[in-house]
Amino acid sequence: MSKDVVSQIDALFHPKSIAVFGVSGKKLKLGNFLLQSFIDIGYDGKLFPISPDDETVMGLKAYSRLKEIREPVDLIVISVRPDKVPQIIEEAVHKGVKGAVIFTSGYGEKGAEGRRREKELVNIARKGNLRIIGPNCMGFYCPSTKLSYFPGLSGESGPIAFISQSGSLSNIVAFAGNLNGLFFSKMVSIGNSCDLDFNDFLEYFGEDPETRVIACYLEGVSDGRRFLKLAKKISTKKPIIVWKAGYTQGGARAAGSHTGSIAGNREIWDAVFKQAGLIRVENLSELFGRLGAFINPYLPRGNRVAVVSAPGGPAVSTSDACEQAGLKLAVFSEDTKTKLSKLFPELGTSVSNPVDMGLSVAFDKTIYPRCAEIVGQDENVDMILIFHFVIDEEYAESLIAVQNKIRKPMAIATNMEQLKGKDFGQTFKTINPDNLPKILRRLYESGISMHYTEQSAAKTLMALLKYKEFLDKNRQETES
Repeated sequence: MSKDVVSQIDALFHPKSIAVFGVSGKKLKLGNFLLQSFIDIGYDGKLFPISPDDETVMGLKAYSRLKEIREPVDLIVISVRPDKVPQIIEEAVHKGVKGAVIFTSGYGEKGAEGRRREKELVNIARKGNLRIIGPNCMGFYCPSTKLSYFPGLSGESGPIAFISQSGSLSNIVAFAGNLNGLFFSKMVSIGNSCDLDFNDFLEYFGEDPETRVIACYLEGVSDGRRFLKLAKKISTKKPIIVWKAGYTQGGARAAGSHTGSIAGNREIWDAVFKQAGLIRVENLSELFGRLGAFINPYLPRGNRVAVVSAPGGPAVSTSDACEQAGLKLAVFSEDTKTKLSKLFPELGTSVSNPVDMGLSVAFDKTIYPRCAEIVGQDENVDMILIFHFVIDEEYAESLIAVQNKIRKPMAIATNMEQLKGKDFGQTFKTINPDNLPKILRRLYESGISMHYTEQSAAKTLMALLKYKEFLDKNRQETES
């Protein structure tokens, strides 16, 4: 990618003025929905509704045509019938518009005629310096510049960039991510990518100073060689977490009808993931778990894990999950066992790995973090997986204090629903739901990840190890 394209994409994330097509002052249209997105997030640039039948739309002065606006327009958002889009792009080129988000569908995902329409749009756009996002997409979300593609999205920024070939999924990730303490630097829903494509945005985020982690929902890429080269280079600086869909015949057909992507087979993609150091996830829950771990990743020296639990049953199932993920239960030193034996009674507990603290935690909730500190300081332990049913803010802060001492990967498996405003008596009070995103964000920034299941937690710890092995291998190849 040239520096010109990098600057073009950056300008699209920072527009000073936006015109929205497909709005109405008399009835609800999709364009009104998109216009509301900018209003809700508090966009402080200039908004120009385009409606030939209205003088005002949603309290804003409306214009019948783009050329009637006497001021510069940086970005246009289009939600009209496909046959009307070429004329709009033509006018935008003449006006010097920098970018067009085409929400309208009915293009490449519909077959050959749709692909012909896409080429027509690109040919018109290339008469000027206008870049197209989509069609069949949501467009941009950038909290720092109050740019949004869905009403009600947060204006709070974070370190994660997200590229999605699904518009609806980009909305889900934004909303659900915030509720789980995950916040975003930028998001883009790219749809059919007739002009700017997945690789363009991947490279852009690789250079973006506001982004520390890149996440993707990917159905397919048009230039696999460029993708592999880019991904391998960027992965040495920033982790790339990929939810790859469309492996099966049914999934590939769905991807083709969804965004017109060529999905590819799993064997090829397995090789790509390995060569490029990509972090694979299979669903939304895994995506959030990996993101939490890679915001501030503590990379392990090896695969030896300590399992800490109060219930005995989950201690066993968590141990199974670790070994199934490729981790090995650490063998504690005698010094560690001695310290643990002084922490809780012998009856109904175990100081071996997995650690079973029994009912002692019901009487002293400080035992959990104290136990984590003891096993975390053992030289035979590379990482820790804690199974805990309930949590409060004091407990979370105590684990953060432990992490600051041991500086090893720590994952917590819990039922996230139990975090939301329930009272478990005098011993445990769970997090106020209003404070949940804040405390989860504190945990993630401290290198502690939260998970719905022990299986997800174990896979995430293994992902940290694989990423370290990729970095080590790349470093050795560079030095040799």
